[in-house]
Amino acid sequence: MPVVTRSQNARIAAFPDPRREQGNGDDEPQRPLPTENVYTRESAFDAAGTPAEDPYIPPIYTIDLSRPPAERYIELAEDFKPQLLGLTGLFTEVLESFGLGSHIKAIMTLARLFLWRLHSNEQTEELRGICKVTGIDMYLLVAFNTLLDLFMGCTSGGVRVKDGNSSKMLHFRTLDWGMDALRKVVVELEFVDRPHGEVIARSITYAGFVGVLTAVRKNLSISLNFRPNHNESTSKVSNIKFYSHHLLVLLGLRPSISSVLRSYIFASPQTHKKPDLGSILQNLPSTSSTASYVIASDGTTTTVFEKDRITAKTMCSSSFIVATNHDTLLEEPLASGERQQLTETRPSYQPEVTGIEDLIAESIDRKACVTAEWQRAVARYQRRHPGTSEADVCVAQKEVVEWLEEYPITNECTHFATVMDPKLGEFAWVRRYEDSAYTDEEEASQD
Repeated sequence: MPVVTRSQNARIAAFPDPRREQGNGDDEPQRPLPTENVYTRESAFDAAGTPAEDPYIPPIYTIDLSRPPAERYIELAEDFKPQLLGLTGLFTEVLESFGLGSHIKAIMTLARLFLWRLHSNEQTEELRGICKVTGIDMYLLVAFNTLLDLFMGCTSGGVRVKDGNSSKMLHFRTLDWGMDALRKVVVELEFVDRPHGEVIARSITYAGFVGVLTAVRKNLSISLNFRPNHNESTSKVSNIKFYSHHLLVLLGLRPSISSVLRSYIFASPQTHKKPDLGSILQNLPSTSSTASYVIASDGTTTTVFEKDRITAKTMCSSSFIVATNHDTLLEEPLASGERQQLTETRPSYQPEVTGIEDLIAESIDRKACVTAEWQRAVARYQRRHPGTSEADVCVAQKEVVEWLEEYPITNECTHFATVMDPKLGEFAWVRRYEDSAYTDEEEASQD
């Protein structure tokens, strides 16, 4: 699968190079925080209480979970029917990108026969409701919901911010993907459990997708990043198990990782309890899934799961942490005595993915840029408060937004960026990009 990546040498005037020399930090030029088109709960609705039509704010829809699953997405599907019908070509595009263009008819015939449900009966019924409204074949919606999370480039993490006289962690996230058609179907969903009830969870997603890629509820926020490799990928047995899992997800015999994350956002139908970060730490690593990076925060601690099929490496922080699209092992220094051992243990990336080297280089670049912003903030804080440790540092929410809007964190592939507040269970800031974050002329001026 060719990976669409941003240009390695693209630098534009509106996005200062984050790898600039670190000076004292106080007089460094900063990209001004935009005062317009910035999401707030108030600006998301007009005076009549309906969602505002702002190109920088995703349209907001209420999903009533007390309704039958097949009826929950009717309004959304009706409003986005033209755009969703236009996405049917994405399946063909994905097949062609794998070099399967000459077999499209045969593959589509097989897909119609076998891709007719998700693992969850509830989510399958939700897709059938969307299918009935839009007329899109069920196999295309199933493919969309089981393959979407395999191709995203993302930046996610947590950072401690000021909260009155105290502090808390916010969960930041950008989602990047090369398929521009999806920009038109970015939406925010507000979930209620009864008509006109209180919002119990929020999600930023694509119309027609019923899993969770980015979501927040009180005391938990979650985002999902693409991981381009899996452990022991040179082992034939490991590869068989790994790709068998993919097949079982496609056939609806196992839940996708986005479906697993959805189960963490809503209360369990059996226990009526919502899992906390502690229980997720205990259960997620051993849950069967595709390789991915899962970032979860409860507003006090943020955890990154470097997830493999039935294991996960976990990293936690109560001050700052970030994940993009590469394993932390790639950042470890190469000591002369360890070079051969590290070469043998470094992750082997999916051989069918072309352009993966560029993706990894860009991922390391994005992570380094966010980390550099945090390090500059730490230096400024410690100059003002001598004797404090990094664990004491907190920044303003405005600074976090500024970080996200700098290149390459936001780039030509970014579909949306958001800051989540798990303490409140809300999106503190959201911006979507219906077009590239900058113009071709601006990019060309830097060539």
